[in-house]
Amino acid sequence: MTDTVPARAIEWVTAVVPGTRDVRVLEQFAGATTSSLHAIEVDRADAPPLSLVLRRYTDPAVRAEEPQYPRTEAAALQALDGATGVVAPRLIAFDETGETCDVPAVLMSRLDGRPDLAPVDVGRWVSGLAQTLAAIHRLDGADIEGVYERWHDPQTVQPPPWSQRPGTWARLIEASRDREPAGEIVLLHRDYHPGNVLWRGGVVTGVVDWPNVCRGVAGLDVGHCRRDIVMTHGIEVAETFLSAFAEASGRAPDALCDALALLDISQVTNVTPYHAYGRTDLTVELTRARLDKYAALVASRL
Repeated sequence: MTDTVPARAIEWVTAVVPGTRDVRVLEQFAGATTSSLHAIEVDRADAPPLSLVLRRYTDPAVRAEEPQYPRTEAAALQALDGATGVVAPRLIAFDETGETCDVPAVLMSRLDGRPDLAPVDVGRWVSGLAQTLAAIHRLDGADIEGVYERWHDPQTVQPPPWSQRPGTWARLIEASRDREPAGEIVLLHRDYHPGNVLWRGGVVTGVVDWPNVCRGVAGLDVGHCRRDIVMTHGIEVAETFLSAFAEASGRAPDALCDALALLDISQVTNVTPYHAYGRTDLTVELTRARLDKYAALVASRL
């Protein structure tokens, strides 16, 4: 999403941050797909400047389909404030309906670090992703209202029209249609992937993008992340991530979670967000070929 920050949104920030003297927009973050993200700095009277992030839901379709996003992310950030083992932004304010800001919005603290989709040390990167996800699942999610729901309709989903292996995808659909993952219910990020994990100096510094937070079986987050790793780094690295997560968590997710994550994306493969993180080597053709191959592996395990 590309836009400027309008005066009304600046006025909202000024109103919700006590002592604000000036609001400066520093940059727009690339890679966001459901909202516009801007880094801002707030100068305050008799206090140090605040480095914040302003998320604005500027896409009318997203606002219509997912009106709960600002409320859900705000609740997640409040629940995660002070949590042990996971660093998330601190909630400053939110406008659920856009009544005061120009559109629905969440204002939060800015964490140090950036997503790293081209790590120098892939093994260390995989380990960091796995350990961070295991730490999320150890948090108390009792106050989170939402529960896991598929992002595809099991009765109507079809093999992707681009697939060279439609029969394989049909097996995934049939095997998962009437099944749900079993296991301990934990806090799920629900959109955990490398683009939402921040790094500095080879160390994870935080996890962002919490509007989909809910409760469900841990393997659902694992499957979601594995699918993205397949797209960016291939099956071998995704398999290494699975082993690293099992070691970090003591859990061994089953292939049903991988199948559900694949079917969530079966009709769309968009590589533009990856380009924003410097991975211009990724093409639609490459990611689709990787997903086809991965679908065959997952189907063999169901």
